[in-house]
Amino acid sequence: MKHLKALKSRYGLSILALAHTPKRDLSKPITRNDLQGSKMLYNFCDSVFAIGESATDKGIRYLKQIKPRNTELIYDTENICICQLNKPTNFLHFEFMGFGTEREHLKQFTEKDRANTIEKVKELSQQGKTQRQISIELSISLGAVNKYLKK
Repeated sequence: MKHLKALKSRYGLSILALAHTPKRDLSKPITRNDLQGSKMLYNFCDSVFAIGESATDKGIRYLKQIKPRNTELIYDTENICICQLNKPTNFLHFEFMGFGTEREHLKQFTEKDRANTIEKVKELSQQGKTQRQISIELSISLGAVNKYLKK
């Protein structure tokens, strides 16, 4: 990132860097804490956007502005860009659908979902998996795994 930042400054470039995020809790809004690796990457970037998958439809994605350095925060949790995945020929692209709130696209957990998760945590623990492995496999926090195993 330091080298990219140096190139940007030296030649007046705009650089788009893409990064993958680890599995995350789809019931929570996307934040800078979801960036994989060091948060130092976040500090070097002028702007950070995230692409989230809608829990309402697997073909819908939303764009959220995570960090603006030289502008105001416009596309935040209350104003995301909603797009449909579209592949009319051989080129996959986003087709803009409108604006909405991130809350509309987050997974809503019911008591039944929670009970199923607790059951899966206990099953995986009995199989000999560590709490960290369970956390990663089920995309839940380590604290949640610990809490569910104590029940």
